[in-house]
Amino acid sequence: MFPFCSGLESGHLTIAPGSRLGPYEILAPLGAGGMGEVWRARDTRLAREVAIKVLPAELSTDAERLRRFEREARAASALSHPNIVTIYEVGREDSVSFIVMELVEGKTLRALMAEGPPPPRRLLSVASQVAEGLTRAHEAGIVHRDLKPENVMVTRDGLVKILDFGLAKLTNPEHDSGQTGSAMTVSAGTRPGIAMGTAAYMSPEQAGGHPVDFRSDQFSLGTVLYEMGTGRSAFKRGTLAQTLAAIIDEEPEPLSAAAPRLPAPVRWVIERCLAKEPAHRYAATRDLARDLAMLRERLSEASGSLALAEAPPRRRQVARVGWAAAILAVALAGLWLGSFIQRSRVPEARFQQLTFRGGGIGSARFTPDGQTVVFSAETEGRPPELLSMRVDGPEARSLGLPPAQVLSISSSGSMAVLLLKPYALSPRIGHMDDQVTSRDPHLLEGILAEASLAGGAARELLDDVVFADWAPNGSDLAVVHRVGNRARVEYPIGTVLYDSEAELVNHLRFSARSGTLAFKDWEKLFVVGASGGNRLLSGPEQQALEIVWPPRDDEVWSNELNPGETLIHGNRSRVRLVASLPGDFVLFDASRDGGVLLGRLLESSEIIETTVDDPRPRSLSYFDRSGAIALSADGQTVLFGDAARQGLGNLYLRTIDGSPPRRLSGDFGLAMSPDGKSVLLAEPSEKSLECCLIVPTGPGQPKRLDPGGVRWMWTENRGSGFFPDGKSVYYVGREEGHRPRVWVQGVEGGKPRAATPEDVRRPVLVGDGRYLCARSPKSEWMLYPASGEGEPRPVAGIRPGEEPIQAAPDGLFVRGADELRPGETLITTRVYRVDPMTGRRELWKEIPPKDPRTGGAVTTILFSADGKTCVWTHMRYSTELVLAEGLK
Repeated sequence: MFPFCSGLESGHLTIAPGSRLGPYEILAPLGAGGMGEVWRARDTRLAREVAIKVLPAELSTDAERLRRFEREARAASALSHPNIVTIYEVGREDSVSFIVMELVEGKTLRALMAEGPPPPRRLLSVASQVAEGLTRAHEAGIVHRDLKPENVMVTRDGLVKILDFGLAKLTNPEHDSGQTGSAMTVSAGTRPGIAMGTAAYMSPEQAGGHPVDFRSDQFSLGTVLYEMGTGRSAFKRGTLAQTLAAIIDEEPEPLSAAAPRLPAPVRWVIERCLAKEPAHRYAATRDLARDLAMLRERLSEASGSLALAEAPPRRRQVARVGWAAAILAVALAGLWLGSFIQRSRVPEARFQQLTFRGGGIGSARFTPDGQTVVFSAETEGRPPELLSMRVDGPEARSLGLPPAQVLSISSSGSMAVLLLKPYALSPRIGHMDDQVTSRDPHLLEGILAEASLAGGAARELLDDVVFADWAPNGSDLAVVHRVGNRARVEYPIGTVLYDSEAELVNHLRFSARSGTLAFKDWEKLFVVGASGGNRLLSGPEQQALEIVWPPRDDEVWSNELNPGETLIHGNRSRVRLVASLPGDFVLFDASRDGGVLLGRLLESSEIIETTVDDPRPRSLSYFDRSGAIALSADGQTVLFGDAARQGLGNLYLRTIDGSPPRRLSGDFGLAMSPDGKSVLLAEPSEKSLECCLIVPTGPGQPKRLDPGGVRWMWTENRGSGFFPDGKSVYYVGREEGHRPRVWVQGVEGGKPRAATPEDVRRPVLVGDGRYLCARSPKSEWMLYPASGEGEPRPVAGIRPGEEPIQAAPDGLFVRGADELRPGETLITTRVYRVDPMTGRRELWKEIPPKDPRTGGAVTTILFSADGKTCVWTHMRYSTELVLAEGLK
């Protein structure tokens, strides 16, 4: 059978068995509903049975709606995928319009769900197949708009078919701009059995009447999976209005309570699909399909559960199991925690979600007993607040300290905290904005202070600190101390163990037993033993994000991202896989009794544009992780990167008229020429000596600039650009045996020449290009002659915590200090135009917070040459704390 609808409505049949529609002989009815009657028929030309949907009479007489329907149906007919019902033909016979489709023998998902919640393996089988079908459609630019159990068929051998692709748009009101809103089904609300059933599966943007895209289908799939896992609808209420209100404003009962036997990783995927904000769902449906397929493959057929299961509400010892179950567990453990390269036996792990607030969590640490967690949480535009909570209780309480990040908690209960300076309340991403990320909140230094868990004021210890950790003795601290443009690892404070020209040394952690110190320099992992000397543990092939020491203290754990998953590795004499987790996880801390504190992270970013003539914010994003890199001088073209699509070719150009972006070859975008005809890129060579490329935005061949022995510093990639005449570029680079400085090089050839002394960073062109404003070795903003000749002079008009971001007419655009002012409750980002010679300044642009419910920050800010067009990147992120036990 092929029951498209819940039942046949007598008295509405427009054709009868034995009649013909062209070459199709009508055999028997299959169903009817708001979209028309469905019949089993025989194609007399090919001698095969098909399903024919006969459209309602009111549609057939509406020429405009009929044309729109035919256009959508023909687009859907181009979808060729095993999980999508094939459309053979769209036709018309006399006054009857119809669509001919593949006949599927099986049951609707609604009929299968009526038999009770399916086991996890069957749920994942259906989910992954639906996601695969959606992926094919979304990549073809087609959104279903009406995904629900009635529109999913499952054959007898388990093959899933999605029905009615591209047809939901037909039920819109008479005028459709091409972006479907909630009127799609609300307009059919007077039809019994249609509106309520469909409305319950709408996305929030659909229910609110806003434009929808492929992420709306992800939400609808999430509601279907929620219902499959729990046996009840996530949002359906007593009336249509109540249902729509619930979708927009209410959260369903947490799956941990509604479906406790559903494996935690499966719940996480469903919860991500059900995110209210589209940007918090998957950046591409292909990523969703990959996660579901991975979970399905790693599910134990025998046990029906993943090797990764959630811990009960209170931590307890693992119950004894029989010898048969133990053997089975050992045999099946590798199905979940195997790596792509090597799958080995691993212990069972258990997970417990601790927070449900949805804000940004910058840091989190266990207290010595392992039963309390201290963490720093923020909502966008508000300073971070230090909170504490028990792992067996849902309530968090404020510690009453100033805005801070928790860095370490000693064995005696003393906290090392980073007090954020007034101008560092809102996190910035610094000079890596084209690859936007909120993983590391410690890109700006603060004041190291000591505070007690019992309460009381914090005692300040040292300024310009990036990271710190208590030594095992509980009385001494190791710190990452920023001195000028350099970062130093000091232990004890004042004794330098490691000195780096990079500004991304952080995540300093002691092992509890041996006192070995581990830290990161960019993404490389080092250890310093008790006898001194540092040793590199990880190289380019394995890049550490965060680090912790496990209780046994014989290796340091670090995490790295693979597409769609987070890998936790153990490092010492060799690298081994500890765990593979679906999604993006932050590695916060490990307790003495084996608990591991993780942060489940959701990130998105958006490019926004305004002009003086039209100050209303307008989105220029095309992906979910877009970050602006450069804006053409006329303000019409944006160069941006996409952090969700790493690797060569993740750079795009887009005009502000909203046309689709155009991909550029290469990686690491730097700047755009004043005429918009070329862009400056960085290219890592085989010898790891990075150099620059001039790549045309139109026809033409890239030109490689001869590095002349100068290595481009990619951690300083925002400090690069073209001179106003477009004939030269400037960037930060380093010669062998020397410290970084600013270099100038002609685009037509020739060797680079030094424009500043050594250890000068973050250059920004000033006005007509005669000067470069850059940060001196003493962290002072200075004006350096671009010619390289003459003495530098201090910049006037830049206040503490402010940073020049771009040349402005007659001066500089300076990003102001993101501080709370009297009478304000949210932080607003301000940009000033500053005359660096006289110090005269005027407020030029204010950017308010976008969404106070989540963590967020304004990162890159760009202006056109006349300052009238502004483009900026806005980042959102939310983190939930997760306690993992059993990782070994």
